[in-house]
Amino acid sequence: MSDRKKQLLNRLENFFKNDEDVEEASIFTAEELGTPMDMLRVLVSGYGPELIDVLAEYSFIPFEGADEVWYFSSIITIMTDIPEDGVLPLSAATARLNFFLPYGSFCISRDGKMLVYKSVTALRADHDDKTLYEDIELAADTALLAAEDQSFLLMQVAEGELLLEDYLAGLPE
Repeated sequence: MSDRKKQLLNRLENFFKNDEDVEEASIFTAEELGTPMDMLRVLVSGYGPELIDVLAEYSFIPFEGADEVWYFSSIITIMTDIPEDGVLPLSAATARLNFFLPYGSFCISRDGKMLVYKSVTALRADHDDKTLYEDIELAADTALLAAEDQSFLLMQVAEGELLLEDYLAGLPE
């Protein structure tokens, strides 16, 4: 990862360390993670109406040939233990909900165990560092805010506490 991207992630880490709802914020290197990119992991407490803990992960997605455009990824892990019988109703709920979301989407992991919210923001690499930092801070905050509103309801659908039909009835037509 470029030094410039590392500096931007470091600034974002400091931003989150000053947030009272953040339990921990740490950058992990690509070598530590066994991935092609460094990642900022942020443990947020008191999230949403049920005041749950969520893990937010921020990184620049490596993309060959994209020197002029950088892709900043935000992934908010909401559930890590979706009940097996909750996968299908949750899948239907997220598919319908994603149609209405203005930014990002809710996703279920391949193994059906995790519910995450994911967004990717394209950034112009030729912007100055101040502008780039403002853009990634906005993207990081927006991802947290965009996911917060629906997370608890989706968890209720997954756990069978809210029927899929009732959830869908609350969405716009």
